[in-house]
Amino acid sequence: MRIVLSYLNPYKYKLIVNLLVKSGATLMELFLPWLLAYVIDTIIPTEDVGAIIIFGVLMLISSAIAFIGNVIANRMAARISSDAIKTLRDDGYTKIMNFSNRTVDEFKIPSLVSRMTTDTYHIYRMFNVVQRIGVRAPILLIGSIFLMVMIDLNLALVLIALMPLIIAVIYFISRRGVPYYSQLQKELDSLIRIVRENIAGIRVIKALAKEKDEQIKFEQVNLAVSKKERSAGYVVSMLNPMMNLLLNMGLITILYFGAIRVSQGLSQTGSIIAFLTYFTLILMSFLALNRIFLMYSRANASAIRIVEILQREDAFEVINAVAVPSDMHIEFRNVDFSYNKTKNHLENISFEIKRNQTFGIIGSTGSGKSTIAQLLLRFYDVDSGQILINGKDIKSYDIKELRSKFGVVLQNDVLFSSTVSDNIRFGRQVDDESLMDAANMAQATEFIDKLQGKYQQEVLRGGANFSGGQRQRMLIARALADHPEILIFDDASSALDYKTDATLRNQLRKSGMSTVILIAQRVSTVLNADKILVIEEGRIVGLGTHEELNRECDVYRELVELQLGGKEYVNA
Repeated sequence: MRIVLSYLNPYKYKLIVNLLVKSGATLMELFLPWLLAYVIDTIIPTEDVGAIIIFGVLMLISSAIAFIGNVIANRMAARISSDAIKTLRDDGYTKIMNFSNRTVDEFKIPSLVSRMTTDTYHIYRMFNVVQRIGVRAPILLIGSIFLMVMIDLNLALVLIALMPLIIAVIYFISRRGVPYYSQLQKELDSLIRIVRENIAGIRVIKALAKEKDEQIKFEQVNLAVSKKERSAGYVVSMLNPMMNLLLNMGLITILYFGAIRVSQGLSQTGSIIAFLTYFTLILMSFLALNRIFLMYSRANASAIRIVEILQREDAFEVINAVAVPSDMHIEFRNVDFSYNKTKNHLENISFEIKRNQTFGIIGSTGSGKSTIAQLLLRFYDVDSGQILINGKDIKSYDIKELRSKFGVVLQNDVLFSSTVSDNIRFGRQVDDESLMDAANMAQATEFIDKLQGKYQQEVLRGGANFSGGQRQRMLIARALADHPEILIFDDASSALDYKTDATLRNQLRKSGMSTVILIAQRVSTVLNADKILVIEEGRIVGLGTHEELNRECDVYRELVELQLGGKEYVNA
């Protein structure tokens, strides 16, 4: 919690002003019951109408000051809290964006989403409530006790006797509640994961008629969340009734003894009214403090989860390495890699790619094709072996410098809610000519020119208002627009028809502007590549041209026979 609270440090002067304003408004509230008692006991018996009016106006002014002060302080509290949480979210988001894929896998995406939304909201509420109620309640509590002692020490002893019981109840119930909220947040992560997966895959679920199965999975996770909520609720729900019971018992006792003291002439009516008002303020203060304790319990659990993100050291190691002159643009040297550190997903991978060469990688689903691309982009680091670009280990490049060399279309790439041109530029300084050249090479000009807004046409989230082929062509244009040194197309033409796919590949080959890596399951996509790597279960089983592999590699020959009918296929 200390780290999270440090986000309030830039606003310490505003916090001091807010504290002073809130304190002043609260003191005005404390002043009113005493003023009322004075009017009842001292002014009214004199029947001095002028004095009564003066004190009435004074009470109105005190009320107005308290009201205005509370409004100003509450607005300041909301502003300070929102600004602090904005900074916290920014830092958390920046940290997550710089996580390696391995760290993201460790945290899990639904958990990261939950931490950046639900958890930060819990902390915002705590910041806000502590500034508002956390200042007001203690002042009302201490001030009311002090004034009650000043008014009637004997009656104040009733409250003093209840204080240890009230504090004990708050302490023990809050202590039991914190672990339940930590467990609840973990269950909420699972719930978010299920909802996210089902919404993303809703078409597949419906196509396979799996609605019932997914409903059962959701209900199981939802039930677990509900159980944790009930467990936490059962504990904290005892707090308010227990406090109300103790304080109401005190109120009844004060009324009883107060009536006796008034009848005996030991106390005045106005003093008893003020005493009861202060006792009510004390009741409200304890309930407010109770609310703060409950919020703190949940916010503390959230703060722990957010601090785990902020303190996670996941910087990419940058080693010192000198580039060795090489004819090869990209080199993999005896690379081994495992996602889970138990089973190798790539084993002894070695190959070389010359500059401006088109290099195909083909294999079945799960063979490790995309993993090669992710290692090249340094989404993950190799477990052993070495990857070089221009004769230099990729670990010696600054991560931004490394990735700026690539234009990439990955599996399940997305378009964003913006315009066609913004999606192709993607925040880079790409002039209109380069933009249109990229769209033309990606075979996207054909449909963009037919759009009502052309390059300014709105793109809905995920490109929902475009077909699969149109989305892929825009993604390819995005990769081409910045004239990258290396292009990686990971199954980037799966939604394109054969004619468009063939035209695209021919233009890429003729342009010779980049080294191109084509990752595919379709033989036709890689057939005309200068070299083709065949990978099976994380191991290289073939490397050569189409003709060489068709003669020498059984796995590749089988793919050709299955997809092309065994014919010697030459792409137009």
